[in-house]
Amino acid sequence: MIKYNLIQKVNPRDLEAPRKYYAVKQPQGDVSERELASRISRETMLGVVETSAVIEALLQAVPDLLLEGKLVRLGDFGSFRLTISGEGAESPETFNPSMISGPNLIFRAGKEFQDKLNQVKYSRANNS
Repeated sequence: MIKYNLIQKVNPRDLEAPRKYYAVKQPQGDVSERELASRISRETMLGVVETSAVIEALLQAVPDLLLEGKLVRLGDFGSFRLTISGEGAESPETFNPSMISGPNLIFRAGKEFQDKLNQVKYSRANNS
């Protein structure tokens, strides 16, 4: 269940327009790597220590592979890739790498992951 608050916001395209209320996701806590490993271990035949080791290895391998320019596919979980953005140049000769502002990480959910996310239900938080 995703909890939300209502926030009144101005329209940035028309500052004179009446403000409208928009749903904003309310933070509902976080989960540590250890808690994630514990939850995964209950679903597998691996212990918490082994699961933590696999998560740690994933945290090492994925960024390294992305820095090699690879797209990292994790099956139905999804895929990670880097894109770059920056300033344009008048010609190829005037372009230099300092015009690149840096990588952007893109995650695209796999079908099974997205199907699960599509089942989301919303609930207005008590304090909104």
